[in-house]
Amino acid sequence: ILYSVFGVAAVLAQTTTPSVLSGAYTEEQALAGQSLYYQQCLVCHGEMMSGRDQAPPLTGPQFSAVWNDESLWALVERIGTMPPEKPGSLSRSERVDLLTYLLWFNGLPIGSVPLETEQSTLTKIKFQTLPPGQ
Repeated sequence: ILYSVFGVAAVLAQTTTPSVLSGAYTEEQALAGQSLYYQQCLVCHGEMMSGRDQAPPLTGPQFSAVWNDESLWALVERIGTMPPEKPGSLSRSERVDLLTYLLWFNGLPIGSVPLETEQSTLTKIKFQTLPPGQ
């Protein structure tokens, strides 16, 4: 009986969808994403991700209004259209790393398990912002 209880717990742990509010990425991913951001995104979106000219902000109320409750896959796909002069030039892994930096920059907590790159997983995870005061 103990084996079945632990077996069920193990299956549930494997099938639980991560949440951006409880840490869906690692610090290593965010640091890799930061490096990519400075190479690929800084010139248009700025150091504080506030946007410039034609580039929208990647943080703050305007960003949240557009992306809140959208899947992380939708964000990964949008990142894939960048940079404008070379759309599609970033690998899926690079796009996920950039996404994790964006999550970190938006104040979402770091977790202990890397964010997966699989579409099926990223589709289940929604972008959310922390409630005010957290």
